Order: sequence, then C-alpha cells, then structure tokens
Amino acid sequence: MKNAHITFHKWNMKTFGDFDGLALFVRIVQAGGLAAAERATGIPKATLSRRLSALEEALNVRLARRTKKGVVLTEQGQQLFDRSRAAFMLAEEAIAEVQDERVALSGTVRLSLPPDIATAVLAPALIRFKTRYPGVMIEMTLADRRVSLIEEGYDLVVRMGSVADSGLMFRKIATLPRTLVTSPVFLAAHSDLKEPQDLKDLPALAIRRDLVEWYLTNRDGVIMTVSPKIGFAANRQTILVDAAIAGLGIANLPTFMIENALQTGTLVRALPDWEPSPVEMTALWQKDRITGRLIKAIVAEFEHALDKP
Repeated sequence: MKNAHITFHKWNMKTFGDFDGLALFVRIVQAGGLAAAERATGIPKATLSRRLSALEEALNVRLARRTKKGVVLTEQGQQLFDRSRAAFMLAEEAIAEVQDERVALSGTVRLSLPPDIATAVLAPALIRFKTRYPGVMIEMTLADRRVSLIEEGYDLVVRMGSVADSGLMFRKIATLPRTLVTSPVFLAAHSDLKEPQDLKDLPALAIRRDLVEWYLTNRDGVIMTVSPKIGFAANRQTILVDAAIAGLGIANLPTFMIENALQTGTLVRALPDWEPSPVEMTALWQKDRITGRLIKAIVAEFEHALDKP
C-alpha cells in the first residue's frame, strides 16, 4: 500500500502541474472577481482570465462562470477553492517561518483610510513602516465613504464607528474620545446653554445634515441623546474645526484634533459636565489573504502609533 500511495502521487504530479494557475484561481475567488483581482495582484484581467481558462482546460472541469458582477463558482469550483485555499495559506505560513522578517514582510498592500486620522497618525506610521521594510509597496487612499473592501480590491481598510458583522477579519485598534467644543465668542453669546436639551435650539456642526444623534454622559452616568440642528455640514472634520473656531456653532469632535485649539483658547468646551460617546476605530481585512502576515504587521504598527501619548 505504501508503494501504491507513492505511485499515486507521482501520477498526480505528472497529470497536473499548473500550481501557479491554481494560486491565481484562489486569488480571483478571494477578491470576488477578475477586476478586483487585477487591482489586488497587479496582474491584467485578461491574463487572469486566460490563466483561469487554462486551469479549467488542464482539469477538464468548468470552475466558474463569468458574469458582469464577477465570477460565480460552479459546484466543482467551490469544492476546489474550499480545499485549496487552506493549503495555500499553510504554504505561505511555512515560507514566512523560514524567511527573514524583512523578506517575509514584502509585497503590495492597498489601504483605504479615514482622511483626518490618516493625516495625523496613520500615514506617519506607514512611512515609518515603509522605512523599515523597503520591500513593501504601499498604495494608500484617503476616503470618508465606506469603501467595499472586496469589490474595490483593498487589502486593508480602517473605519470609524461601529462595524457590523461582515464576515471579514477585524480588530478594534483604538477608542477615540470626543469633546463638545465651540468658540469663546459663540459660548458667550449663548450663556443659557446649561443642559444637553439646550443644544436643540443652537446651530451645530457635523459631517452630515441628517440623522445626527449625539450621546452624552455626565459624571453620574446619566445618558442623554440629542438630535442637534445642523447649520453647517462638511465631510472633513478639519473643516469642522475651522468652522467651530469661526463661531459657526457647536461641534462634536475627536479630542486629538482640537487639543491645540483648546490649549490656545481658540476653542472652549461646551457643556463641560457632559462627555460625548467616543468613536471606535476598526481595521478590517479579508480572511485567508495571502498578505495576512503583512496586514497584521501594519495593524500592529497602527496600534503602536495610537497608543502613544
């Protein structure tokens, strides 16, 4: 039986040798389609399609149907993907274990980051990371909108706020405190601002006009929910800082963005007895990504940067 087992594997290796094509098939399925796989790998879509066809011809099995929305796996294609992706991940882990860290942490990573925190903290962290690991190619996009990680071919995204269960790998990397602030002139002109419900009668600043709710907690643990009247909206919080300094209203902003303004007195705290709820920052990436070790190293770099005082 032992000799028969060896003979089977020799026969199997002779009849199939397109393991590069199999690896590309795994990448295509992980990315969700040929276009997304092109963005993720840098390999032209036409080449990926040709290699997928060659793999199907070698196996004499239809693995996927091409559609306008991507690729739809056949039953045999799903079976092959389910059985082979784990094997490729094990191979990647084995290679990483025997490589020097500088060599293992290489390749291309596409990121989508929130503009304000990226400019202040995450981009400098990525620059330091690139300095240590020159073999990493970093492609960073700053976006306020919630990008589609799979459909748009990103390896890693960072999002502000709560994250629904999406089937992605994720890690909360920071909890950022927020503060209600306004200009000294505005606060002096509205000295009757004493309680959270008073905010409903005052102009407020936010990243959007509608569906805005502020959750405020006092020292006794009392929680109040306020829907402020938005008089100025901008999807960049740096603009909201400038608008608050100009006296246009009250803003609910991450504290790290307005610390200097508070120290210099260009902004002051509104309702100092009430604290807004903090905002969570979460990193998300795909399961079973070939770049898993690199992604985790970058996430750790972000956490280290955000832990600094």
